[in-house]
Amino acid sequence: MIRLSTPSKREHPGDGLFLPDFCSIQMLFVVVMIAQLLAFVLMLAGSAPGQRWQDLGLISLFVQWVALTSVLALCLLRPLLRRLDNTRAGYASYALLLLICLLISELAYQFVGNVIVSSAQPGWGHADFLLRNLAISAIISAISLRYFYIHYCSQQSLLAETTSRIEALQARIRPHFLFNSMNVIASLTRRDPAVAETAIEDLAQVFRASLADARQLVSLADELEICRSYLHIEQLRLAERLRCNWQVDEALMAGRLPGLLIQPLLENAVNHGIEPLAEGGEVTIRIYRGGAASWVIEIDNPCANSKLDTSGNQIAQTNIRERLAAIYAGQASMHTEVSADRYRVRISLPLATDGAGV
Repeated sequence: MIRLSTPSKREHPGDGLFLPDFCSIQMLFVVVMIAQLLAFVLMLAGSAPGQRWQDLGLISLFVQWVALTSVLALCLLRPLLRRLDNTRAGYASYALLLLICLLISELAYQFVGNVIVSSAQPGWGHADFLLRNLAISAIISAISLRYFYIHYCSQQSLLAETTSRIEALQARIRPHFLFNSMNVIASLTRRDPAVAETAIEDLAQVFRASLADARQLVSLADELEICRSYLHIEQLRLAERLRCNWQVDEALMAGRLPGLLIQPLLENAVNHGIEPLAEGGEVTIRIYRGGAASWVIEIDNPCANSKLDTSGNQIAQTNIRERLAAIYAGQASMHTEVSADRYRVRISLPLATDGAGV
């Protein structure tokens, strides 16, 4: 019997059940393929050389019936199993699989008993046939459930590690923009207290976003609201030197993305692109579909003498690249481009995923 020791379901996302979703087509295909491989092994282990192909048909039929019935049972009973902790769910699943094998073995014996028993082992009786099948089922079921449990624990460990990494990256971003914003407000407090009060309200909105759960995805509309609050603070400081050009596909406003993904890029554009220019410049924000399976966020800003102070840029951009890699597992990308007098950052996010379901 397998031994499972699992933390409480509160520590795991989703329903907390270690068993995979047997209702999915992918899992059904995997089970059918493994069952057929098992049938080949049983045929090679127990059949005479001249009778192997005939036995393979009977063994395959029996094994597939057991496998498909087990998949169906685990699929239908999943709502009940997930109410249990993983230890009880493991024992219940193990007993269920053995019971299914025993019932199908009995039915097979009753309908075509002589043929199957003679194929399994000449001279065997009813009890021998049932015990043989039950022993094989006990071994295969124990190995399978143990594998599912170990795989589940591995996924939980990876998820916890990824979550910690994202939270650490998020924490590194917070003091970066808060420090700069507080400097802006401090300079405004002496000159215009009323405007400084408005800036504090904008900063509070950005600060609330920075304290959100690092794993939480926000809508593009919410992210852009934070960006506008930040740019309003900077426009109070830079006045007409800072101009913004928004080119946003309204159909993407419900798209989901990691919080504070765009704001640090706008901060780089302002601090390292606009501020060094005496005449200022325009920051262009483009958000559009990049194809059938992606959408694109572009930040385009001028840079002085075709050179940009990349020290601050690299910190923020490295941070964002690492967050994208941790959240999207390679499905998102980020590229930078420097032309004659412009600096452009381009982020591509997948459509129809947890990160960009639009």
